[in-house]
Amino acid sequence: MPSTTDLAVIGAGPGGYTAAIRGAQKGLDVVLVERETVGGVCLNHGCIPAKALIHAAGFQKDIDHWNALGIETGPVDVDYDAIQNWKDSVVDTLDQQVLDSLDHHGVELIEGTARFADSDTLHVDSDGQNTDTSNDSRTIDFETAIIATGSDPIEIPGLEYEQDGVISSREILQVDEVPDEIVVVGGGYIGMEAVTKFTKFGARVKIVEALDRVLTQFEPEIVDSIQETSEMYDDEIYTSTLAQGIEYDNGTPVLVAEQDDEEIRLSGDYIVVAAGRKPNAAYKRLRLDTTGVERTEDGFIEVDDQLRTADDDIMAIGDAAGPPYLAHVAAHEGKVAAAVAAGEERAVDTEYMPTVMYTDPEVATVGLSEAEATEQHNDVLVGRVSMATSGRALTTDKTSGYLKLIADGDEQLLGVRIVGARASDTIAEATLALKMGASLDDLATTMHAHPTFPETLVEAAEAARGEAIHAR
Repeated sequence: MPSTTDLAVIGAGPGGYTAAIRGAQKGLDVVLVERETVGGVCLNHGCIPAKALIHAAGFQKDIDHWNALGIETGPVDVDYDAIQNWKDSVVDTLDQQVLDSLDHHGVELIEGTARFADSDTLHVDSDGQNTDTSNDSRTIDFETAIIATGSDPIEIPGLEYEQDGVISSREILQVDEVPDEIVVVGGGYIGMEAVTKFTKFGARVKIVEALDRVLTQFEPEIVDSIQETSEMYDDEIYTSTLAQGIEYDNGTPVLVAEQDDEEIRLSGDYIVVAAGRKPNAAYKRLRLDTTGVERTEDGFIEVDDQLRTADDDIMAIGDAAGPPYLAHVAAHEGKVAAAVAAGEERAVDTEYMPTVMYTDPEVATVGLSEAEATEQHNDVLVGRVSMATSGRALTTDKTSGYLKLIADGDEQLLGVRIVGARASDTIAEATLALKMGASLDDLATTMHAHPTFPETLVEAAEAARGEAIHAR
């Protein structure tokens, strides 16, 4: 006999497990289906392990500072295997916390592959066959289903993953030892974060980008700032370069590329393809043709601002519904979707969506850039503060970068750009300020503890008004 549930969530990544728990908190009976690992790509193969390795790699730079302070250290040996074990322990801890939370809220977790029989029915196959003749299939009738199946890395023709030494950003986080050389195809934040961690571990990292500059999602001022900070973001970056294919030199993979009509070859222990995301194979497994769900021209699931699809009983969130491919966006959408499934009037609002990149220094943005603000407003006020004027930055030897605050002529906050240490933390206050409609006066007159990195928000607000104390 089929079982019934109020809410069936397909995919237990950041969006899916958040939707399942929030649905249960709203009083719904919830089933969560996952075919691989709870936590999804972000927790197991992306955000968390990548940032753990970046943290470990950062100690290489800190040791140089210790010596300058007078804390003498001897030769440092990096046990990369031990670092990987520590990173895995972080992932395991978070995985268990998610499982505990699901259990605490009464969410039924089913391991298996889901497919739609129709707009109100799921089949979940535990034997991996995902066919109508599966010997181990469970039928679930649902009131609402939420698709949270994520996305896949883009595969570039000529750089297919089945070739030796060609891997995605997921596999590079699992290597047994620090490679001598890595070639990364794609100059987005994944590529630049790869430079951050592996260069500090001693690897030589080369970035190949088809466009005329890296990090096109950020304004040139930001990119110029981080490239000026360290040669590791400049010397081995090949822009306007098209990857063509792979050759091998005594077993070592060599990327063949074209730059300015000339062929170049870049060798590495691994060729890491980090050229973006695409719809994944879940769409075929899910049998969406049995439902009324429609897809966009790019192949993602089409949703409205309540995350409803063209099928009244089916919703989609996170990467399954297309860009931006950010875990915090997926989690936010999961909460909204669960509330809508519970009968509440909610809608997604990503106007003030923070973006963070964990380079050295970090980069964080929210709201309008200066150029966007200038296009939309007659008068724009800008306050910019160098991190070198921050007492906290000086006491931690983290003086690279700046904070820039953008406001309109009425001193209403429009956007914030941060390049510097702890940017990933400071951007939270800026995001809240924008969400609450804060003005320059609100920021400037809010007392901040000293010395702290967020004090730069106060200084920037004062700078925009011509009243800065330390910035010049």
